[in-house]
Amino acid sequence: MKFYNRDTELAELRRINRLSFTDHSRMTVITGRRRIGKTSLALAATHDDEDDKV
Repeated sequence: MKFYNRDTELAELRRINRLSFTDHSRMTVITGRRRIGKTSLALAATHDDEDDKV
């Protein structure tokens, strides 16, 4: 799925994900109106990392 204008959000989620493995654990909360793609954004941010681990 193509995300438009979500580069900043994806980069921040990926940065937080990397920090949670190298520094301390982190809890991230994604909020927003319903049906705007919060789950898809989270999945896209972690999808590339899962492919690297295989």
